[in-house]
Amino acid sequence: MKKCCFIVPYFGRFNNYFQLFLNSCRSNKTFNWLIFTDDKTEYNYPENVKVVYTTFEEIRDRFQSKFDFKISLDRPYKLCDFKPTYGYVFEDYLKDYKFWGECDIDTIMGNLEAFFPNSFLENYDKILCLGHMVMYRNTAENNRVFMNEYHGYFPYRLFLSCPEPFAFDEEGNPGNINRIFKESKKRVYDKDLSLNFEVRRTHFVRTIHVNFDVDGFKSFAHEKYRDALYVWEDGNIRRYYKHDGELIKEEFPYMHLQRRMMKLAPSVANMDRYKIVPNAFLPIEVADSITIHNFNKIRRHYFTTHAWDVRWPIYKTRILRFLGLKKMRG
Repeated sequence: MKKCCFIVPYFGRFNNYFQLFLNSCRSNKTFNWLIFTDDKTEYNYPENVKVVYTTFEEIRDRFQSKFDFKISLDRPYKLCDFKPTYGYVFEDYLKDYKFWGECDIDTIMGNLEAFFPNSFLENYDKILCLGHMVMYRNTAENNRVFMNEYHGYFPYRLFLSCPEPFAFDEEGNPGNINRIFKESKKRVYDKDLSLNFEVRRTHFVRTIHVNFDVDGFKSFAHEKYRDALYVWEDGNIRRYYKHDGELIKEEFPYMHLQRRMMKLAPSVANMDRYKIVPNAFLPIEVADSITIHNFNKIRRHYFTTHAWDVRWPIYKTRILRFLGLKKMRG
């Protein structure tokens, strides 16, 4: 059987660096992706990524046909709550796979095989706990665990029938899929391996999910800022930084660029090596391997308004609310 297939329903225009996402998938030849979308823009899809052109309405009908109650799926963003159901809803596409997964497209994949070899996968029924990437053992029983009772009720019936997002796909709210798997005595690996960044910071500051066995807590620890260089090279996501006169090199299974507007240098889409700064994908200034001697020759700092861009909608809402109240009182 094949190893793992990631299911990715996505509707609307892909982000401007979607080709880089596809390139990073291409490097992981033992993994596959199945993308359902209405974006028919021409991309260089690798052999291990299959695209199915469809409409959001057709996908919504597929989900509804699998449940005996009225689901609420009026907009694509609500699909986050449906992620734990993909193995059940798309099981006809997954017959040849030992595992299936779900992931976001605002990611760049690293060397997944290095982190998730078969010997590792065989020990677990569910791997990882944040919605930007999760993998599940592909069995009929496992794909229906999301339907299990949890603390006297059935969370999936509530979460899938209400229009509000509940983050059913990740640790956080009571009754999330990770808690249900643990309550069901399934083997769960939920250590956060991702290179995920604090959304409200301009610079890259890694944020790590800290798992507590207390229902309802979603806690993240933030690393101290590091003057680091982030690169995708030879199919790997790497972070380089200096420490005590030495160059430290770390590797991650993937990078998550949540809510970041990224510029893309035209030449990068065809490169097998580039650097990733907080607002752009750019060529690396040195052709040789990155060493302690050429590290400072590589530019790592660029002007970006990311923090302001993230906060402005909040400030705008507050300003408009204040002006509205002032007008009413005036």
